[in-house]
Parts: sequence; structure tokens; C-alpha cells
Amino acid sequence: MIPENMDEVEKRLAEKQAAGEKITRNQLIYETICDLLQAYLINAEEGHYDSVKPVDDQHLEFVSVMGKHLGMYTAKGESLVADFKQDSFQMLLDLEAAAQQIAGGR
Repeated sequence: MIPENMDEVEKRLAEKQAAGEKITRNQLIYETICDLLQAYLINAEEGHYDSVKPVDDQHLEFVSVMGKHLGMYTAKGESLVADFKQDSFQMLLDLEAAAQQIAGGR
């Protein structure tokens, strides 16, 4: 299950660290954002056709199965991680809307 808020991130972080994985809170949040956007895209397209590619701390790229650039998701604030920390629920809504837009434009 992908964490959807900071409480769930903290729980997952503790689990990973207890298992010996060296990961920071911010790394886990960034992974979580990528995983959430990919999950929303798979749902919107009713299958795994296109992918989400990490670019940097402010951008994620939508890429077609053929490697074609389809669009970008850009942080609303300072960074993707900061957006999640500030309001994870709003970010979930924004990620889902972005995935729907990419899926609908195909």
C-alpha cells in the first residue's frame, strides 16, 4: 500500500529503517509521490501503458510506452516533497487530476 499522508509515511519509514534500509524521510516521500502518480495513471488508463519518470525535485514526466514525452507534473510550491508535507490530501487530488488529463488526452 502506498502511503497517502505523513502519518503513513512515518509508519512506512520506520518499517523500512527497521528492516535495515537506509532511506530518508524526504526520499521516501519522493518515492511515494512517484508511486502515487503512477498508480493514478494506471487506473486512469485502465492498465499500465504510460509511465511516470522522476526528473528532479520539482518535476515528474509522463512518458508513453514508446518513450515519447506526454507532459509534466510540476510542484505547486518549493518542491514535490514540500507540497506533500504541506497538504498531502490536496496533492493526491492534483496527482489524480494530472493523470486523468494525460489519460484523457490520448
